[in-house]
Amino acid sequence: MARQAPEASNEASDAPAAPAPPPGGVSTKSLVILGVVVAAVWAFAIYVDSLVLYIIVGVLTALLAAVLVWAFRTLKKQRRVVSLLQGSVESPEARRDALAKLSAGKDANSPTNLFARAQLLAAEDPAAAIKLIGPYDLKTFPPAMQDDVSLLKAQLYLNMGRTADARKSADSMNLDNPQRKEIKAFASVIVAEAWARTGKPKEAIALLDKLEVPKGKDSENIVLQGRIARVFARFAMTQRNQARTELVALADDDPNYLGKFVMPQFKVHPELQKLARQVLQEHPAARKQMKIQTR
Repeated sequence: MARQAPEASNEASDAPAAPAPPPGGVSTKSLVILGVVVAAVWAFAIYVDSLVLYIIVGVLTALLAAVLVWAFRTLKKQRRVVSLLQGSVESPEARRDALAKLSAGKDANSPTNLFARAQLLAAEDPAAAIKLIGPYDLKTFPPAMQDDVSLLKAQLYLNMGRTADARKSADSMNLDNPQRKEIKAFASVIVAEAWARTGKPKEAIALLDKLEVPKGKDSENIVLQGRIARVFARFAMTQRNQARTELVALADDDPNYLGKFVMPQFKVHPELQKLARQVLQEHPAARKQMKIQTR
């Protein structure tokens, strides 16, 4: 019986999902400042004792109150969404339940809900996730969410082999966004892969060389994704020996990590796919898997 390459999982593409949108809202400090300003304005109006000024200050106060009511209602909805996302990690059933609740709500097509639903779908049906969120322009989403949306889109597009679309999403991200420092390392390796596969391999290597991975539960996955991106970059720079060395190192850790390069859904360049298959065929651990599969 002819031997086949070991069945490679898509574990190599698994990475920490883009985080849930930040709750945002109005901080206590901001409320105190607003209260002081409003009190000062009313004190001035009373001191001047002008009817016109009373009307102006009254209208402004009413508008401010309306904005605060809207902000608190939005915050309440966002907290509900975040709670559902946090609970969805417990099991596939919990994820499907959360998705059903978000899809059935009257705010199902609000930007926050769309992003949350796409995150939930991405775990089991990336194509459905990108179909849901892909058509929406980035400006549809609040500024605080836009980097998260771009990150999720880039990750999904890469795993579908749609590298040009991934590049567009990657280029729209601000990796130095001070409000999203916690996603910088993961975002950087996704951007690096998008660049490496679309004509910017040198920039990808430079980004990976200055990568700082924080300690945490996702650090190993981020490092793995960075190593995968480096293979793409070396290959794009026609550094075949370096790319092969990187592939061998990945196979030494786990032959399944080469799944990103040999599985058809990732639509990798045929020559790189061939190189990865050669590494698998020559690697002792992979050959052992082949023997088991062909018995």
